[in-house]
Amino acid sequence: MSLRALTVASSIALMFVASAQLNRPPRDFPRYRGDVPILLIRAIRAQPFLRYTGTYTVEFRQGPTPSRHQEFITRDGQQYRIDFPNDSQFAGQVIVEDKTVRLHYHPIPNEIVQQPPRHGEAWEKVANLATDPKFRLSTSPGELIAGFKTEQLVVSDRFGNVLQRLFIEPGSGVIMKRQIFDLVGTPVGFFEFSQIDLSPKIDPASFVIKRKNATLITPFAQLQRISKRQGFQLRVLAAGSGFQLESVNPRKFAGVAGIVQTYVNGKIRLWIYELKAPVDPTRLRQQAGKNEHFFSFQNNGETVVLIGNIPERTLERFGTMMSPGTLQPSSKL
Repeated sequence: MSLRALTVASSIALMFVASAQLNRPPRDFPRYRGDVPILLIRAIRAQPFLRYTGTYTVEFRQGPTPSRHQEFITRDGQQYRIDFPNDSQFAGQVIVEDKTVRLHYHPIPNEIVQQPPRHGEAWEKVANLATDPKFRLSTSPGELIAGFKTEQLVVSDRFGNVLQRLFIEPGSGVIMKRQIFDLVGTPVGFFEFSQIDLSPKIDPASFVIKRKNATLITPFAQLQRISKRQGFQLRVLAAGSGFQLESVNPRKFAGVAGIVQTYVNGKIRLWIYELKAPVDPTRLRQQAGKNEHFFSFQNNGETVVLIGNIPERTLERFGTMMSPGTLQPSSKL
């Protein structure tokens, strides 16, 4: 499984919540829709205070074959650590994250990949269930999961098609299991705890990665590595845009080989594709999707496409900020 696939799986898994004064509505209750179940609001309010250790299984579908693996998690508030079993394809890898940074250690080739944190974004998606009127929310009895009774939150569209099922332990607000379905009701992802300790003793050192002679790979280092490997001019969006480079991957777009840079600014994402050939504007519109805008330009025989839920005039301004980067050596710890 690729690093990107593991990131997708971890993002599915890490949608958890904790408790704090759960027996009364929160002070900011009016900002939620009036029909939101108190079960969900308790979970959202509890989230920043959660402390636990546990084991869960993650499954997600990319193509016809689902992929499944197990993870060990340690959490203290907004600090996370993920480890993997010795018989896992990810054995030896360690992920730690706090509010400012995510570090992913790979024993082979002894690298620590640095990225922006992901958990805040994941939790914003859960919180959005309580504010977005397009979702229909209902509750029903849940399952016994990891020895805990749960209540089920069912998320549907306005026609009654089930999009998600969340199984929440009502005493703590922890999401013990989450299922995601596609547009025709096929399960495409889930996580489920098999063991969890809600009152663990946690060593603060658990959230620190120390590895002598390991190479720290920043997102920019990834960009220069992949650009060189794929034969592209090194380009990077200037810091003045307000966006932070999150990841870089080889990727086809509209049938043309290239690379994609992913940038984040709070809840907003921006994708920048660099392609080896011109792309028909009609295909750009189709690939961008109805809720996204795009801007493209040619430079030194390459096509650069900026896509995001951002005004096209802003994307055009960002295009002028795609300055050539300066090669930097990798750093050793």
